[in-house]
Amino acid sequence: MKRLLSLCGAALLLAACGRQDGKVIAKVGSEKITETYLQEKFAEISPAAQEYLSSKPGRKQFLDVLIHERLMLLAARKSRVASGDDYKGRVRQKEAEMKDTLQAYKDFMLARMWIEDMREGELKVTDQEVQEYYQKYPNKVTLAHILLPSYEEAEKVMKKLKGGADFDKTAREYSLDKETVRLPPVMYGEFMPELEDMAFKMKTGETQGIVKTPMGFHIIKKLGQDRAAQPEALERARKIMEKKKFDAYLAKFQEKNKVEVTDENYK
Repeated sequence: MKRLLSLCGAALLLAACGRQDGKVIAKVGSEKITETYLQEKFAEISPAAQEYLSSKPGRKQFLDVLIHERLMLLAARKSRVASGDDYKGRVRQKEAEMKDTLQAYKDFMLARMWIEDMREGELKVTDQEVQEYYQKYPNKVTLAHILLPSYEEAEKVMKKLKGGADFDKTAREYSLDKETVRLPPVMYGEFMPELEDMAFKMKTGETQGIVKTPMGFHIIKKLGQDRAAQPEALERARKIMEKKKFDAYLAKFQEKNKVEVTDENYK
């Protein structure tokens, strides 16, 4: 039991002062320990410990731990450490970190709730729209690709492929994206726009390129094509249409909000 209480004390040692509302059950100097605070701390203890701490002797010992904690905090606040530059510097650093964390959370939550709201408005896709999209683009394709940093290097690789070189082996030797030579099956609208039309028009087994995208220069091989099965395909179609509406919305918004890349290394 002594070991159990020492663990309780270690867990509570550096806790901030709890809520001051509720019935006051003890006073330590100008500080109050309320029943609400005690119950909050009690809930943090393991179920095995709670069985003992729920008894009268257990409650008394648990309160003693809280009193001991509060005495330590009061003494620490009046010590030379509290007015020292090291302590104040660490607190300022933590406050800055928490401020950044809070701002990141606010930005994330705002964007998430905004998109959820948009789904019921500007981005709303009807079941009829989904069905029409699926009827127009019912297939999914499976592709392999080779990504090169320049047109000249892509041209050299294309010559090797036309000469009979194995696509997978060539990709693992030359591609910038060696880990994902074979891509997961995609429906129309899920792939890079620069490659999409070509990919769906190609014959199975055919290799084509060279096509430039923001990532580099691509050579693709069509491994297969089949009809996408419902209902998964309908859900994917809904997301594709939502994204198209979202991209169109942002493009229109950008017309009124100038975007300028000022660093030459990123142009």
